[in-house]
Order: sequence, then C-alpha cells, then structure tokens
Amino acid sequence: MPKVEAKDRQVFRFEPYADHLQFVLSDAEADPGQLDGNTWVKSLEEWRVSVERHAISVATARYDYVSVLFELLAHAPAGAVLDDVDHTVEADIELASGRLTIAGPVQPPDEADLLQLDPGRYRLRISYAQTDYRPARSNEAEPGDYLEYRIMMWPVQVPSGVTVLKQGQTPWAY
Repeated sequence: MPKVEAKDRQVFRFEPYADHLQFVLSDAEADPGQLDGNTWVKSLEEWRVSVERHAISVATARYDYVSVLFELLAHAPAGAVLDDVDHTVEADIELASGRLTIAGPVQPPDEADLLQLDPGRYRLRISYAQTDYRPARSNEAEPGDYLEYRIMMWPVQVPSGVTVLKQGQTPWAY
C-alpha cells in the first residue's frame, strides 16, 4: 500500500477486488449484522454508495480489481473542485474501533487493507473519475469502464446525511 505523507494529509493507493460490483469501507470490528443493505435499492443510481452506520459500500463499474486513491485529511477540504470527475457524493461513517478496512464484500478479513485511525465519526467524499490506470491484477477480459475511486476522509463531530455534490449520468456503468 503506497503512502505519501504531509502534515495534514496522507495519501494511499488501494486495489481491492470489487466482487459483486462494489468494495466496502468499514469498521473492522463492527458486527456484520449491523449492515442491512436496504439503502442499495434507494441509492444505487443517485448516490452510487450504500451507507450504513459503520460501513459504506461503493458501487463500481467493474467486477474486478479497482483503483482507489484514498486521502486522509486532518480537516475538511477547502471547497470541491469537481471538473475532472463524473460523480461525487459525501457520507459519514462511524469508526468506533478506529480500524478502517477497505475490501471487496466477500474478501477474507486477513486480506483487507487496514488503516488505524482515531476512533470517531468521519466524513467521506467519494468521487468517480475516468482513468487510464490499470490495477496490476486487473483482468482486461472483464467488462466495464476503468474508473478511479477517489476518497477523501476527515474527522467530523456533527453527523450529516448523504449529499450528492455532482450527479453523474444515468446509466453510469457499462
């Protein structure tokens, strides 16, 4: 997991396997029974994410390894420049354990990428951008657009709902 550090910013690149056309950011110690999956029906086209208290599932354009550019910020970013992305949504996640996993939904826990953070509530800005980058283990034979899933994450005190900052086209994949 390559990492770049600055005083108020850490950048990571992950390449989770997006089985079932999604990957999941979740509290490593959250009870899987807390994920009801009911928000997919309401959110797939508009939000492209499913939001639960301790997890956010990100819909992907490929059933394959995908590129995730992850930025951990000390504070909320100053403004949103969305010119180079197709879609952007913000949502909260609660990390009671402070252990954030990034993985495909059926990936074994020991294969998940893990970040150790301060326990608490975080806001995520998830953007979908076209890319020429191909993950090392991607399969060219798999259908679907290559997208880079850009995630910015910062601590917050006050909960907020899901907010679409830039609505992408529908249908958005394939």
